[in-house]
Amino acid sequence: MRVLFVLFALMSLSSCKLLHDSLINAEAEPEVVELKTTAYCSSPETMEVFQEYCKLDTWAEKIIQASSIAWPARIEMIEALGDDPKSLLEKILLIQSDDTPYRNRLRAQGWIEELQTFTDKGMTQILEVIVFQHSQQLLELESAITILSQVNSRQAKTIGAQEVQIEEKNKQIETQRKQVEQLLDIEASMVNENRSDNK
Repeated sequence: MRVLFVLFALMSLSSCKLLHDSLINAEAEPEVVELKTTAYCSSPETMEVFQEYCKLDTWAEKIIQASSIAWPARIEMIEALGDDPKSLLEKILLIQSDDTPYRNRLRAQGWIEELQTFTDKGMTQILEVIVFQHSQQLLELESAITILSQVNSRQAKTIGAQEVQIEEKNKQIETQRKQVEQLLDIEASMVNENRSDNK
């Protein structure tokens, strides 16, 4: 559900920004890409290739459906799909759930870049804003978490080694203390013997 919320939020923000930019740059840019919430495909060629995926409802339905399917089942679905542009888009949408492993999410980023060569400007921009940027943030967070985990693991090992060294030092100190006590006991008994002899 979080992915769907981010999808809608990003789409709303990008639509507002595009409207604002198109109003400001209307004279400077002869060709303005108009993004609509109902259709991502602006050319007949793209509509023919992506068919039902030209509509937001299909993207949202696929992402919601994917969020209720465990990763092992989704990876089987992904592997069963082909490499044509529509199948690539289906694979990308199946990968957007939070439980997708890092390696597979990274692979999907490559698919997005490949897919953008087949799409018109509208769908290219939607792929960038709604899917690519969100996935990239997750990848960066996972990388940071992995690095922190490795640092914590190294620190835990270092602390563990230091604790062992401290324990060994404490044992050595205890051994030395006992030896000193034994020497003091010997010395005390010798002093007592001398006193007895002197009496």
